[in-house]
Amino acid sequence: MQNSQQQLNMPQSRMVGDPAQSQYLQNSMAQDPQFLSYQNYRNEIQEEGEIVAETAKLRKLYFLMLLQFFIVIVFSYLRSESLENYFQKNSYWIIILSIGCILLSLSAQFTNPENTAVNVVLYVLFTITLYFFFISLTAITNIEQSMMGAFMIFGQIFSQFLSVMQSRIEMYYHQQSLYVLAGGLIIFQLFIIYSIIPFFEMIITLVSGIVFGFLLIYSTQSNISQIKSGSVNGSVRVYVDLLKVFFYLNSLMADLFRKEKPIDK
Repeated sequence: MQNSQQQLNMPQSRMVGDPAQSQYLQNSMAQDPQFLSYQNYRNEIQEEGEIVAETAKLRKLYFLMLLQFFIVIVFSYLRSESLENYFQKNSYWIIILSIGCILLSLSAQFTNPENTAVNVVLYVLFTITLYFFFISLTAITNIEQSMMGAFMIFGQIFSQFLSVMQSRIEMYYHQQSLYVLAGGLIIFQLFIIYSIIPFFEMIITLVSGIVFGFLLIYSTQSNISQIKSGSVNGSVRVYVDLLKVFFYLNSLMADLFRKEKPIDK
């Protein structure tokens, strides 16, 4: 190891001035097992550093998504009776306007990937429109079932946040899958005890929440592009990635069940 360090510390002018000696030194270092082990160690350290940085970005991403649904759920419980009557009368128009605002905020996020101040404003706008969309949806549907759906999404995001908090270096799909199943079953058990939702509807909500959890894993682990431009931007753009993954899986399933057409001779 000392020989390899001495060779590395040799002046650059000496190596460049004599090409034959420089080639000889490079060949000798390439054949030195201690030098190779040192290079492998440096590569492993660099890879671990990149993985730790991606894990930190995922923590911020899941935290911001948690904050969105926490605000939506808390303010949905705190709404007044007059506000609830207003949403019941104008729920369809509010849903349409909320969808339009959500689409506008998503498109603005894609056009401003590096502007942090604009991304924060769009994040707040997206959270507000998500709240109006959810509260209008609860006004025209079963409130308990809508709340179970919101809690199921919140539980899946919270389970993924716990998984990245527990993992210091690298995350694995089987580890995150356990968190997805556990988060869905915990919310399912709570609503079995404290609600009067029909059991069949609860099963549908449970399956939908677990599917959302797996799509969230796939879109955040296999599609890191939404995290590279910032966690605030990624916490909104991740929903677009979820839709992309959903339609991509649907196309794959359609290809599996599609009958092969006979080839015309």
